Amino acid sequence: MKKAKRCLIAVVSGVLVASAVLSGCGQSKKEVSINDDHLTVYLWENRLMKNIAPYIHEQFPDQDIEFIIGNNDTDLYSYFKEHDELPDIITVRRFSGTDAQDLQPYLMDFASYDVVSKYYSYAVQYYKNEEDEIQWLPICGIPQTIIANKTLFDQYGVKIPENYEEYVQACQQFYDNGIKPYSMDLGEEWSNNEIIQAAAIGEFTSLDGIEWRNGAETAADEVKFDDALWKRIFSETSQFLKDSHFGKEDINVDIDTGTQMFVEGKSAMFHGHPTVMQQLQKQMDAELIRVPYFSQISDESYVYMTPSLNIAFNKNLEKDREKLATALDVLDCMISEEGQKLIADGSGVISLNTDVPTMMQDVPGLEEEINHNAVYIRYSAQKSFDASLEAVHGLLSGEMDETQAYDTFRSVMNRKDPEEKATVNFENEYSISLNDRNGRDAASSILTTIREENDAQLALAPYYYFTSSMCKGECTSSRVGMMTAKSSDTPLYVAKINGKQVYELVENYLADADENFYVTNKYELPIASGMKMIVNQEESGFSLKDLTVNDKKIDKEKEYSILLTDTTMSVLKKINLKCEIEQLKDTTLSSAWTEAMSNGQQPSAPEDYIEVEQ
Repeated sequence: MKKAKRCLIAVVSGVLVASAVLSGCGQSKKEVSINDDHLTVYLWENRLMKNIAPYIHEQFPDQDIEFIIGNNDTDLYSYFKEHDELPDIITVRRFSGTDAQDLQPYLMDFASYDVVSKYYSYAVQYYKNEEDEIQWLPICGIPQTIIANKTLFDQYGVKIPENYEEYVQACQQFYDNGIKPYSMDLGEEWSNNEIIQAAAIGEFTSLDGIEWRNGAETAADEVKFDDALWKRIFSETSQFLKDSHFGKEDINVDIDTGTQMFVEGKSAMFHGHPTVMQQLQKQMDAELIRVPYFSQISDESYVYMTPSLNIAFNKNLEKDREKLATALDVLDCMISEEGQKLIADGSGVISLNTDVPTMMQDVPGLEEEINHNAVYIRYSAQKSFDASLEAVHGLLSGEMDETQAYDTFRSVMNRKDPEEKATVNFENEYSISLNDRNGRDAASSILTTIREENDAQLALAPYYYFTSSMCKGECTSSRVGMMTAKSSDTPLYVAKINGKQVYELVENYLADADENFYVTNKYELPIASGMKMIVNQEESGFSLKDLTVNDKKIDKEKEYSILLTDTTMSVLKKINLKCEIEQLKDTTLSSAWTEAMSNGQQPSAPEDYIEVEQ
């Protein structure tokens, strides 16, 4: 099957969800940070903290680099910019040029740096702004395509499709045999965003589609729509839903339900990236294979690709050439072959760089598309997710026809956000940066507030769940939420253990929190509340010297109630298998913090919770 392929890309984003941080709001140097000259790098989720951050530290052991959890939303960095706290390096996954326009004056232009020459031209075509600057770069691509149960296809004599007509025939055959053709998780907004672009991928990769995309990425305010193009897009979206036998019942299919149907052989196809396919393969006694998305208007097919992250540099880095050199070293490390594997979390990585080969050898079914560079990077403006969900659900429910779905999509994309009212007026300001005792005042305030709200005596949490300084003045609920890592949110747990067990918990966390993460530098020290950790800094890391409660050594015999997150709970379970741990129902770190601030109360004052001895 020979096809004329085009090299295409469309911009980036992602699912789920995280938050971020930076230096103090108007505080003195002594109050803010031990070292204001170190490089600050925001990573959009804590998974990256556990793989790419240690790798970069290994490559540059003499460089002072702080990795902080970030949010998968450029609005977080707009918040930082308003308080003169924009970090040196920022990353997001869910991104479009329009979303980041207010940051444009503050970001560095990569166009004049050698790193751009390492990218395929198609990989940066949508990253140019109206001034022809390249302020953002994608790191690497993750294929997001259909996953087919080949064993099930063979069992029912169904041919693996090689074009859209064969896809429709395969869906009908499975439907006739009482098997759901495709169990897509259309209860999730990201899947609705995917299905519009995947169903009409031929339109998005056409000249009209490319022209619209260029305009949408650089739109200063309202996104302009080509009515003829978008009517075709929604006609093909509607057709794809019908051909795939999706219906009203699919509106409520979440990720767990859709996955389970596929695992149990109740559906023949699902979708996902290579890591998802690997996980599914471990659960299924079946051969799985990738199927690309097919154009409805030609015989072409494409890999629908999501960049793993997009990266930008603070323009101020150009004022410090030594610091800029370190930042560029970090970027080079990220786009190296090993860096891309770590960022993409495994095999099946589409390299966007000419000096790194594609890593798609272990992803069967996409060979022809990869060989012909038939790659489409998704459009992922923030509003496109809500717009897609409303439009697709309208089609599935039968409440909208194609024209109404398009009108809804266009309306949501250009809907003005209502002005959000402040929920709290902070009387004090606390920095997320290290203070002169190696503690983080903002994180301490947040954790102590949550601990007291849940009547726990002690609390212990990783540093990477706390993201933002607390600035004096009025603050909205959404910005309160930015102060904790929403896209890497964690449930909360309470355990009752004695002082000896508390000591062992802290001791083990410092030594080996889990198989993917352990404390290697001062920036990674945990946050505690209700107790103070006296820590020794050693060549290999940190060790616990003492633990005090109310300025006295912890009572080893006394029972304490301690609030934990998922990581600290896991450490406790490892060292105390019989320990009873209760999960707080319907409560996460982020929701507990947002709820505590929802009535306008002031957060608890930070505690002097750590002391590091050399």
